[in-house]
Amino acid sequence: MNKSLSKNLRRYLCLTVTIVLSVSVSAQKDFSSIQTGVDVGDAKIIESGVKSFEEIERRFPRRANSFDDDNSEHHATKGWGLNYEYYKYTYPTINTKGETIILTALAAMPTNYDVPINNIILGCHATITDNKSTPSEYIKSGDWKTDVGMLIMHAKSKSASELGYNCLVILPDYQGYGNTRYQAHPYLAQEITARQSVDALRYGIELYKKSKKGRAKIRDGWKTICVGYSQGGSVAMACHRFMETNFLDKDLHLGGSVCGDGPYDPIATMKFSVEEDKVFMPVAIPLILKGMLDYNPYMRRHKAKDYFTEKFLKTGILDWIELKEQNVLDIQKALRKFYKFHKDKRGDYLKASEIFTPEVFAFMSKKIKGEPTEKNPKFDDLYSALNVNNLTENWKPKYPIYLFHSKVDEVVPIGNAESAYQRMRTDKNPNIIKYTYVESGGHIMSGLAFFFAIFGKSYEQKAVEAIAGGERTWNLFNP
Repeated sequence: MNKSLSKNLRRYLCLTVTIVLSVSVSAQKDFSSIQTGVDVGDAKIIESGVKSFEEIERRFPRRANSFDDDNSEHHATKGWGLNYEYYKYTYPTINTKGETIILTALAAMPTNYDVPINNIILGCHATITDNKSTPSEYIKSGDWKTDVGMLIMHAKSKSASELGYNCLVILPDYQGYGNTRYQAHPYLAQEITARQSVDALRYGIELYKKSKKGRAKIRDGWKTICVGYSQGGSVAMACHRFMETNFLDKDLHLGGSVCGDGPYDPIATMKFSVEEDKVFMPVAIPLILKGMLDYNPYMRRHKAKDYFTEKFLKTGILDWIELKEQNVLDIQKALRKFYKFHKDKRGDYLKASEIFTPEVFAFMSKKIKGEPTEKNPKFDDLYSALNVNNLTENWKPKYPIYLFHSKVDEVVPIGNAESAYQRMRTDKNPNIIKYTYVESGGHIMSGLAFFFAIFGKSYEQKAVEAIAGGERTWNLFNP
């Protein structure tokens, strides 16, 4: 290579680097520009530290007194991209009665301060029945192969162009878990769970601002993206809806939601269980009913015995749910002491007619077929309570939604995604909802497909990046 060409090449490379750095610096803003509408003084960090992605299954994380100390382990110079910072925090919100309650959440963020935060991920966890599986407990006992572990991966430090990484990730515990573990969880009570989760987001942002003391920067075109699978999928959609309908979308830069195999339409789920007389995750039914009996105004005057068979109640399943000591698989195993499970090619199940009283089963069978039913407050209130938590009714989203669902999901049937797509999109905005329906994989395997990819990027990551890139990348996104 001659000297002239070498000199020009070096000059070109220097110019290119200068332009890239210039764009990088100018295309970011301070976190103080984000207006959340809440007072950081009302929230409190109760634990903070640094955890390694390489050692993610280790039981105890390294501890830190603050994020701004002189410990080099907390900064990008030590293990850049391999660690994430976290804090557990408490924050105020309201319950279904409008009373103030204090809930817990986990925030995860990159250790590399030189790259701005790309986006904010509101990570919504799947159905759990034990307190150990909450996000705030993840740093002590969590498994990186869970949905919480996968959501935290968005906090990993990578280059600024990787829009699915370098994110601030907020993971609410939900009421009934964390520091409120002795309260009932309002399972699939969509609006209140969304309100509480969005409050976790708002306070999490404020705590991040305060803890970084001027170091926090965020990409100029940043988005808040709601992400979750199973129950988390429906909570992600509910949070999206809550921000849109309560005028928080602009301040929080709502980008959209990425929803996997979620129960968006409770009637569609109930229809599947009753028509087939099969319940593949039996604990889900009492979780739904108990949540409604505890919190739904239609249902508070009724009792569990109005809906469940005596045999089912005598298993102690409602006590297991209240104690929050056994996970979903533990409860499934415990039920086998009382029932002989049936089996088909999709897995083991109990009959819905073994769980519900004959009267409830008969009522629901007629209702989902559109046949006339006799007026009965217990049953009419049940149907109304299910319908009031239907996310697919009375809402046309303004921001993108990505739906991922298995056509053979035995726990949350494909009818949930179909209901959302058919009812929520409009001819005026036909591309606002995009979807991927996979041909195989039950509920658990579908979750793995959503978050994991052997080659390339997972469905979840591709959808997050499509939303994060803005209107152009969403329009080009072809799932």
